[in-house]
Amino acid sequence: MPSIPESRRKIRDFISDLPPELSRLILSQLEIEDVFMCAAVCRAWRSHTRINDSLYIPHLLRKYNNITHGRDPIPPRANVGQELLLRLPHLSASSYFCNPKSLRDLALRDMHLQSKWESGIPLRKTNLNALMKHKDVIFSVLIDPVYSLVVSGDRSGGVVFWSTRTEEMIKELSLAQEPDEDVPTISPAISVMALKDNHLVIGTWHMTVYIARRDSEDIPLENRAFSLVSSFPVPSPVISILLEGATCIVGCHNGEVLFYDIGVPKENPNPTSGEYTKPVYNPTHLLTIQIPERTRASQIRYNLSMHYRKPFLFTSSDLVSQLTPKRTDRDNKRDLWEYGEREITIKNSSQNMPGSGPDYLCMLRPLRDEGDLLVAWPDLSVYSLGNFNSSLVWTPKSKVLVEKAHSQSVRCMSTVDGFFLTGSFDNTVRVFKEDGIPVYKPFIHQGAVNGLATDPCFFVSVSDDKTVMLWDFTPPSYEIGGSTLSSPSVTSILSYSESSGSPATSPPSTPDSNPEPKVNFNYT
Repeated sequence: MPSIPESRRKIRDFISDLPPELSRLILSQLEIEDVFMCAAVCRAWRSHTRINDSLYIPHLLRKYNNITHGRDPIPPRANVGQELLLRLPHLSASSYFCNPKSLRDLALRDMHLQSKWESGIPLRKTNLNALMKHKDVIFSVLIDPVYSLVVSGDRSGGVVFWSTRTEEMIKELSLAQEPDEDVPTISPAISVMALKDNHLVIGTWHMTVYIARRDSEDIPLENRAFSLVSSFPVPSPVISILLEGATCIVGCHNGEVLFYDIGVPKENPNPTSGEYTKPVYNPTHLLTIQIPERTRASQIRYNLSMHYRKPFLFTSSDLVSQLTPKRTDRDNKRDLWEYGEREITIKNSSQNMPGSGPDYLCMLRPLRDEGDLLVAWPDLSVYSLGNFNSSLVWTPKSKVLVEKAHSQSVRCMSTVDGFFLTGSFDNTVRVFKEDGIPVYKPFIHQGAVNGLATDPCFFVSVSDDKTVMLWDFTPPSYEIGGSTLSSPSVTSILSYSESSGSPATSPPSTPDSNPEPKVNFNYT
């Protein structure tokens, strides 16, 4: 047996020679991929990466904040590691992150998943509307990670709830108005939807906002969706909508921005009678702000997209407007709708790009943990926009990410940890890294892409071609502690819930025609 060279005998393991606190501090400064590479160096280093579960907290905490956009921070005194193990699996409609054994396990799964997103090649794609439950153009879509649902709305007023476990429709709502000879028919298109906790709000083109509530637990999990409980009228067609707790923010076609309390009742309004009384919702108007008209007003579409970051509201037309208090509280306790109309001012930001018609739009989305806005301008470029403050002169910092994202205007955008997606009138969806580098090839529809919704493991796009396309990036398998576990596909997703059954199965989807490059991870 050959002896070990003298030169190698003198090599010292400096990580192991240092005090454990310093070793942990050094390893904690590395990117997550480098930590797993260190685990492959030798047994001693692998032991350090296994014992020090806190090494993975910065990476997982950043991921958590990016997915939630900083809306649900972990309390300062909480055990961050335990909170991440509890919270992260609940942010996805996939079971990919469920039942993690450790923070290292979560980080390893995420590294596999990020590799799939970077490849730009989904493991499979599925048209949820293959049986044409939607018979008209589909305008909006969102994902509910709690019940593992995809919710889509069409031009005829239909809202369909799809189970990502079975890829089948489990419920349908029809919001079409009854015909009336004295009133002209207005298209009841489901233009936008928003979801927060137990409530879903649906904005329509016939100037009504509907409120839906989660079905109760006495309904089997596989059949749970949402049921309508109330509605309220608005002065013009709904273009964008947000739900902040119990406050609904509605952006209308004629430039109105309305704030409504959806009037959530107490769970048991009549506890002494011994009989269950159906909760009665009472939506209440809080505030209306009118976006001022400008030149070319006939061509401008107001409130195309909105984002709320306390106490600022951002809305887009052919430029980005910031609705902000003239003077903000030092403790920042009040939300925008708690100020008076005269206490609010509107500041605008544009790239001095004249629109070339009504189809040239400006869209915005939050980027990362609310540090910046992602803005698609009418000239087809995509910028990040920052420096939001309460000064009367708004001078946002802008950084170009993509010079030309599509051949036609961006119709919708969405973000997922480390990536952003754009859908366009040119019938394509494109995926970009956060720095604007495109990922692989565009995803193609047969009509304009009207809506996008993202999950950490997949995204859904809807289009004029009446399809609800689910593009799944969940890795086929991942290794944990030397054993390989199969990762459930989106066709067999079971969300974290009180049920203890196995994931439901369904016929396998047709694999994508593009071969998938095999990615191996041996850092176990």
